[in-house]
Amino acid sequence: MQAAHLLFDLDNTLYPSTAAIDQGITRRMIGFVANLLNIDLQQAERLRAKRLPFYGTTLEWLKTEHGLEDVESFFSAVHPPEELDEIPPDPKLRPLLQSLGLPMTILTNAPLCHAQRVLEFLNVADLFVGIHDIQRNGFKGKPYPDAYRQALSTSGFTLEETVFFDDHKKYTKGYQDLGGQAVLIQGSSGTEILTIPVPQDNLLPQLAIESVYQVPKVLDYLTCGLQT
Repeated sequence: MQAAHLLFDLDNTLYPSTAAIDQGITRRMIGFVANLLNIDLQQAERLRAKRLPFYGTTLEWLKTEHGLEDVESFFSAVHPPEELDEIPPDPKLRPLLQSLGLPMTILTNAPLCHAQRVLEFLNVADLFVGIHDIQRNGFKGKPYPDAYRQALSTSGFTLEETVFFDDHKKYTKGYQDLGGQAVLIQGSSGTEILTIPVPQDNLLPQLAIESVYQVPKVLDYLTCGLQT
């Protein structure tokens, strides 16, 4: 496969999952659930863990099962401006992404304000041709097929030309199920390029890497190591 376009998730993908913002976002989501449903934090955490597997996002669950209409209140609570304090600077990220030499698009289940804020903080906002956020996808983002299709349609590239990177297996599987090449960024120390699982039924293999810094190896592998 010769990739012509890269589709990236944002959180825990362009920066490491060890960043404090991962726990911060989860903590703020649980706090919002507790306030919305008038339950304590422990109950909110258990209920969210129980129901989230049936939905793409916490927001979708709250809208569907609990009638949440004020989505801006959710975004404001979960993604305050000070969330940037929870992300470490990474001056090496910009030259890495520039070295890839391919058009890149963001596909995130977060709101646009958060995506723009994080990309600007990381000094890479201008390197992406577009951002597809949860609002642009009608609040039904990954792993719904239309979320991927809309991002691809707007970018002008096809499924066959695009490699998708995300830190959630549920979301990489959604892209894989459409017939696209997905790569899971799983953050395991020492991880080289792994294939999970063995290709079946003419599907491309899902690959796993440790961090965004292994993307060049993936592109080399897809070009030279896979015959598709």
